[in-house]
Amino acid sequence: MSQALPARPNLDWLRKTAKQELHELRKTNPGAKLASAQLALAREYGFRSWRALKAEVDRQQALASSGDQTVAAVLRAVGTGQIDTVRAMLAATPELVNAVGPHPFWGGRPQPLHVSIDTKRRDVFDLLIAAGADVNGSNEHNEHWSPLMLTVHRGQPEMRRVLLERGATVGLVEALMLEDDALVEKLLRPGKSALPAIEPNSGSILAFARTPFAIDRLLELGVASDRKDRWDTTPIQAMSRLGPRGRPLVQHMLKRGIAAEPQEYARIGDKDTLAALIAAKPDIAKSDAVMMGAVDFGHYDLAQWLLAQGANVNAHSDWGSQGSALHSAAWNGDLRMVKLLVEAGADVTARDPEHNNTPAGWAEVAIKVTNNPDCKDVADYLAGLDGRTPS
Repeated sequence: MSQALPARPNLDWLRKTAKQELHELRKTNPGAKLASAQLALAREYGFRSWRALKAEVDRQQALASSGDQTVAAVLRAVGTGQIDTVRAMLAATPELVNAVGPHPFWGGRPQPLHVSIDTKRRDVFDLLIAAGADVNGSNEHNEHWSPLMLTVHRGQPEMRRVLLERGATVGLVEALMLEDDALVEKLLRPGKSALPAIEPNSGSILAFARTPFAIDRLLELGVASDRKDRWDTTPIQAMSRLGPRGRPLVQHMLKRGIAAEPQEYARIGDKDTLAALIAAKPDIAKSDAVMMGAVDFGHYDLAQWLLAQGANVNAHSDWGSQGSALHSAAWNGDLRMVKLLVEAGADVTARDPEHNNTPAGWAEVAIKVTNNPDCKDVADYLAGLDGRTPS
């Protein structure tokens, strides 16, 4: 009997396999040709010729590509809130509810349920749940972020409640993010082996600790405090990117002897520490990273104070799309911060290097991508300036 082709056959892999078989053939027949090995391999898979095998692989790859386009279409419909389109696509092809495909807005290969949580589309989320979406998700290609983790990260308690009621698994990472110290203690009890072999974001699980108890327990177990994830972010940096919520965590990490950079203090709004640092080293006030930290997390008084200390009103991020402070505030739908920056002379016509878009353009995109109605007010305000700064 012939063997079946792999689920996603790859012609390059088959060619390499044929060359390996040729190597074996030449042990008994030194004059064997590659065509003979390819024919033998084709017949192992039930094809009369290498050409017939190649044609089948090409056909399957075309089908896979077409299928991926269909999945991409449903994921984009989910992410942009086109509920009627999603409903129709699921009615026609029910298995799409748990299909894995490219994220419509950023990296990874999530499922529709992940995207509905990412974009805070509660109506689409409910539709997917009713259609049989897996509440635990297939997370291998989504940096191992489960739907439950996303509900915490995106601040969606009602979606979280639905997932838990439907039996979503609460593993160690979820317990950490849910601040469930009792469950964390149970999972990390001596004799247990609950530390995951694979950690989300390919970094340290410490980045997901949300209580001092969890920080201490993980450090006791030898979890790395300085290991960076795929975005070059350490645990204390990840905690600072929680903004004000991360302040007690950063402070606890400091007590444990883990150092922070000035921008970490800006993200959590710790003006007193920043003032002391700037008094000793004035150039810190001019750091783009410090200014971005204040803007990203809505620390208005701090941003105003930094500008008075000589901060760059057109500071740029050093990662991602590398937009300006005004781009960031526009994306967040933070009209108060946008006005603060514009009145301080921010360039409303600046374009980011990745998307070549203005702050107003970012706000327009964010209306759909983040489902944040406040972005409409920002977009209208910036569009009304028409390249001018207010008098």
